[in-house]
Amino acid sequence: MTSRILTRLALVAVTFGLLGGAATAQEKWPSRPVTVIVPFAAGGNTDVMARIFAEQLTKRLGQQFIVENRPGAGGVNGLHAMTRAAPDGYTVAVATSGGIAINPILIKDKIPYNVEKDFTYLYGMAAQPNIWLVNPSVPAKTMAELIAWLKANPETPYATSGAGTTQHICGAMLEDAAGLKMTPVTYRASNLSIQDLIGGQIKLACDNFAVAYEQVKAGSLRAVSITSLGPYPLAKEIEPTAATLPGFELMPAFGWVGPANMPPDIVKKLIEELVAVGKIPEVRTALEKFGVLQTELPGAAYAEALAKERAGYARVIERAGIKVP
Repeated sequence: MTSRILTRLALVAVTFGLLGGAATAQEKWPSRPVTVIVPFAAGGNTDVMARIFAEQLTKRLGQQFIVENRPGAGGVNGLHAMTRAAPDGYTVAVATSGGIAINPILIKDKIPYNVEKDFTYLYGMAAQPNIWLVNPSVPAKTMAELIAWLKANPETPYATSGAGTTQHICGAMLEDAAGLKMTPVTYRASNLSIQDLIGGQIKLACDNFAVAYEQVKAGSLRAVSITSLGPYPLAKEIEPTAATLPGFELMPAFGWVGPANMPPDIVKKLIEELVAVGKIPEVRTALEKFGVLQTELPGAAYAEALAKERAGYARVIERAGIKVP
């Protein structure tokens, strides 16, 4: 009798041991595909960079990292969907400064997530400056000359992609730093404002590097200055705005985020893998083609950089009284 009881107990122990082993195997991350939400349409810079990293993560981890485009509301819709996903490492997102640094200030009463509570910050991937551009008819080749021209021509229109965009904020920063007044003009897309800049219908813009630099190299537009704090490695010939206006910096960023309360071991693994992908030579080359500079900020360093960026935007938005209609 005792022998039978012992045999049954042994079988139960073995069964639980096997089940425990299976559970452990199932819990190893990733054991199934990972969704990477891009809160913009396919084909843009954010989407392309996300796919470059997703392809490498797939190779390294043996599970598909599948990009899912969820555009809308300047990136808010996709990020909101990500914050509502299970915090199990199977849904992450690629965010931009618009969604997690500007909009939380600009539309703080309307935004459906809290950037301090609803996110796990994984990896600051890259950043890029804006360029102060003028039509060649403008008699200004330096920022000092542009400031003098703008003071002599108050309320000069400048192109933006809407209230609170980096183009608009860049203009508000210049107004504040140089003590002048300009008039923002909204375009539906940067390609449309670039066309009007080239045609002379509008004379001035502070557009993002990826959009603007090709036109500068082609001679269609003149670069007056660049909004990186020091010389930008991908365009060292353009003088920083900060050389004339100390401290002037605008570097919109791109990074990887997850929902709050992700398991620490998965967060650690994800950060390690993202850092490793960022160091792959072909990844570096591919990102440079899009005019972005790798920032390579893991976890806490990325969160800290975003907090600093957010505080800078808050000062500009408050001083300029920028509001979304």
